[in-house]
Amino acid sequence: MNTKTIHQLCVGISFIVLFSSASAAYEEIAVNNGATIQGSVKFEGKFPKLPPLQITKSKEICRNVPNETLIVGAGQGIRYAVVTLEGITKGVAVEKEAVHELDNLGCRFVPHVLASSVGQFVVFKNSDPILHTAHALFTSGQPQFNVGLYPGRVSRKPLVTPGVVKIICEVHSWMSAYIVVTDHPYYSVTDVYGEYLISDIPAGNYRLKVWHETLGTEEKPVEVKASGSQNVNFVLSPKPGVKK
Repeated sequence: MNTKTIHQLCVGISFIVLFSSASAAYEEIAVNNGATIQGSVKFEGKFPKLPPLQITKSKEICRNVPNETLIVGAGQGIRYAVVTLEGITKGVAVEKEAVHELDNLGCRFVPHVLASSVGQFVVFKNSDPILHTAHALFTSGQPQFNVGLYPGRVSRKPLVTPGVVKIICEVHSWMSAYIVVTDHPYYSVTDVYGEYLISDIPAGNYRLKVWHETLGTEEKPVEVKASGSQNVNFVLSPKPGVKK
């Protein structure tokens, strides 16, 4: 057995062990009379002044790159906030082998924020005619990875532990994105109106949590009743120390 084969075997075993350990906390069941939670995440207060991105190289390609660390749209809706159901230990099955795509396009990661479940995959693409990298910075037990992405290259990586993952490009320092990984399928990323929807929730008492890279996190307790439907809205404001 050569060194490359041993390395691949070790990576595969590590993935199985980590995935099995993380999945043990969540039990997949048939959910009858599932409930729905929907709502919005909106901005309140004085909008902070976002500094322009410092484009330092590849300027012939990297033009008009937007700062997406805080996007507020119509009706003060916040885009790219992630709403997750916390304290849920059993529910509908996670879609195994599901793939989430993160492209390098116009010298930015597209989309800027993803959400996924443990056991799913992220596919990194490079649609630009220049070299990019995708360096994943994990806060939990998953080993970090750093993928070189030449034009047209695709790389598929598993997500095996929950947490917030920051993705950076080491070639272009202004590029960043986030992946919020949960050990269940009850999550939603807000759209251009700041709206979200989570469905097929079993009855129970939980916490609803919103995360945003600039505005932080907030939680609200929720009581979910069978076949019920409720609106839960969040309002986020700049935290002290955020430049205005």
